[in-house]
Amino acid sequence: MKPTPRLLVLIVGAILTTQVAKIAEAAPDASTDPRIDPQIRSFLADIDKDSSPFWELPQPKPQQILTELQSKTPVDMSGDHDRANHHGGWAHR
Repeated sequence: MKPTPRLLVLIVGAILTTQVAKIAEAAPDASTDPRIDPQIRSFLADIDKDSSPFWELPQPKPQQILTELQSKTPVDMSGDHDRANHHGGWAHR
């Protein structure tokens, strides 16, 4: 006797749906995850305020959203001077 393909698809779909839900529940909250730098956490918290996929918006809106968020996030580049001018121990001129 051959199993019904529709039943098989239904069973596999149900299994995948429950597994995806479990994975989503287990994901840590980026705004409180201690493994993430505090400045990055605040940036991620701002991005996560609106859960709609901003990257699917018509251009140039996604770039505007990211630029606005980046401009609100302070960056200290004072310690990166040597790293910016050297690559692999060799100075770039």
